[in-house]
Amino acid sequence: MATSGLLSATFHQPGYRHLVELVHQRDLEERRQLTALAVTAYDAGGHLRGEVAVDVRQGVVDLAELLGADGARERLLVIFDARYEAAVFPYRPHHYAYLHRDESVRPPLYYAVNATLGGVPDRVGTTRFNHFETYLFPKVASAQRATLLVANLSRFVPARAEITTYYGADRAEQAVDLGPKTHAEVNLASEHAGQRLGRVELKAPFRLTSYVAGRERRSGDLVLFDHLFTYFR
Repeated sequence: MATSGLLSATFHQPGYRHLVELVHQRDLEERRQLTALAVTAYDAGGHLRGEVAVDVRQGVVDLAELLGADGARERLLVIFDARYEAAVFPYRPHHYAYLHRDESVRPPLYYAVNATLGGVPDRVGTTRFNHFETYLFPKVASAQRATLLVANLSRFVPARAEITTYYGADRAEQAVDLGPKTHAEVNLASEHAGQRLGRVELKAPFRLTSYVAGRERRSGDLVLFDHLFTYFR
């Protein structure tokens, strides 16, 4: 049986209830079938922390329960390697997820899990940035702070991510180097030269896993969790 695949990834935050829908888009007869799903988790240094073959009859998985991460004190990169029947999945569906901090009075966040790529072979010889992603921020409250979560899903190839933040007519730049399967959280200044943060741009040799996160300064609760958007220029 021919299958088509979808590789996607997210970040599991300690202390959060994190539920992921395995198949979000269904037809009326529910003929679209997920045939296999492997879930792996890595710490920030790229070390494997969990590997699970998921029962595809499940509609929703709890990441903390699945990975045994209830007591984890570190953020984990979680990768979903899904296979679907090619005949009934002519396009690539998304997983969707529910995210809520334990005992928080804030409403939960619901977001699309970011589809991604696993890097490129060294022989391709990428010598300049050829992938761009961006995110436009809503008005950032002074009581919130923003970060960029970024990960390299490649098995062998390192990547440098160039991050540019825009504040009105001004901008600031920083870079982060990511080894295979490693991830980082990059702080984004809320203000620069008296202007509020308006946009972040990510440049890399190939598509990375990337999310913007907004946190309330006092409690640390997530109030924003969303993936960046690819654009061409």
